[in-house]
Amino acid sequence: MNNVIEKYHCRDISSKKITKDKWFIGSALQSVNYTDLSSGYYYYNQPTIWTRMLSVDPVNPYWEVHNETENFLLIDRSNAEIVYFLQSVLATYVQEKLGECIKLYSFGKGSLGFLDANIQEIELEVPFHINKQRVGNYRKIFALVGDRFYPAIDCAEFQINKRGYFEININLSYLEMLCDQLDCIFCGKRYLEIVDSFGIGSEQLISDQRVIRLISLVETVKFIEKYQITVASNYLGHTVKKIYKLLAIQMFLLKIDIDMLKKCLKGATVEAIDKELVKLQKIDTDLLKKYDPFTLSDRYGITKEIQDALNNSREYVRHYSKKTIKYFTDIPFCGDITGEKDFIETVYKIQAGK
Repeated sequence: MNNVIEKYHCRDISSKKITKDKWFIGSALQSVNYTDLSSGYYYYNQPTIWTRMLSVDPVNPYWEVHNETENFLLIDRSNAEIVYFLQSVLATYVQEKLGECIKLYSFGKGSLGFLDANIQEIELEVPFHINKQRVGNYRKIFALVGDRFYPAIDCAEFQINKRGYFEININLSYLEMLCDQLDCIFCGKRYLEIVDSFGIGSEQLISDQRVIRLISLVETVKFIEKYQITVASNYLGHTVKKIYKLLAIQMFLLKIDIDMLKKCLKGATVEAIDKELVKLQKIDTDLLKKYDPFTLSDRYGITKEIQDALNNSREYVRHYSKKTIKYFTDIPFCGDITGEKDFIETVYKIQAGK
């Protein structure tokens, strides 16, 4: 990282904040007032709380609400300069660690064109939006190590007010999984203490959505604790309450005792989550027979997630296959993606299904 920063004289604009204008920062780019920056190269290390992930269903072993990222932003640089910089980032973060055992693939239409003789290009358009308006395109880079394809780095190329921007986003959990050849991100250092405290094996961390949500949410809550953001009558407080509720649902489903959280979280936090868990346990299940799903949610606050939990009405174990694949991040867990042809066909299928 330092080599890239020094070589290109990148200006460090890291904020380390997790909120902006009373909102959680959901993407690294949101932390930057990029339209006010002059032309050049920028670096920022940015934690994010991506609250949109709370409503994603189904989830997979890349499901993180709290993300740790390193990012570069190039402003008004030529295509040649961007390509050369991106090659340096890939060499520093990926290729130097994995050596010759890696092959890289890039997809996402943009103006850059050919990147490198060692990177295979896949012609595919992945639109990039800001505030629901399309402003450019994503470029996603995957790595093949052995017979497994991993997401490596995400890029976004876009234009605003006739100025050109190119962002490189490196999710550190994704990178650790790739470089250390882990089963999933929850086998990484940031999650190790939490996973060990619950005694969960890697198979559950990959296939059981309740376990995936449990571990990710506990880590997110633990991180938010550092900023002393608690339940309150504002956006941040409501979001924290939503996280507590979702965590309580996973504990309810998995029949996990509240005392298990005491190994990871502060006493006041555990008490707040326990209140949500007790509410679940005290719900009159006869209501589920009397009312339709909308009324249960609207009048009684028994949301679909809670209804599913109380009725035990859904399957929480995912079986990954290229036939049923939903996300690009499902790819590493599909055992039937056995080669380059399968991978490329799957990439096209995922994008076409969106």
